[in-house]
Amino acid sequence: MAIPSILGFVSGCLPYLVKSEYLTTESKFSLLAPFAIATVACLAICFLQGRFDAKVEMFLGSLSSILFSLLPQLIFFVWFVPVILIWVRESIFVWRKAYPAFRIGVWIGLGAASGVYMGGIFAFNVT
Repeated sequence: MAIPSILGFVSGCLPYLVKSEYLTTESKFSLLAPFAIATVACLAICFLQGRFDAKVEMFLGSLSSILFSLLPQLIFFVWFVPVILIWVRESIFVWRKAYPAFRIGVWIGLGAASGVYMGGIFAFNVT
């Protein structure tokens, strides 16, 4: 349950810990590199697990939720709040039923996106 969020948290902290021209924190597009790292992490999570056969469908679910989390954030400043709340709600209910692979992928992607937002906020306040 915590792996997508932890990987997203680490990728959200990277722009503040590593000085690189690709990981800049000066613009509103500074989320692109952490989200790209979170997308690769979601790809690894989806394809390295053995529980579901529809791994591509699971990755498409995680990719769609990452895009759902990123694109409105470029317009609406506080879009991370609904993303985190939706992920918490999904985390409560995802274990009670047998959801299809796409829905599990949505949960993985929302967890990674929530981790990116929480990691960015944490690293901004600590550094």
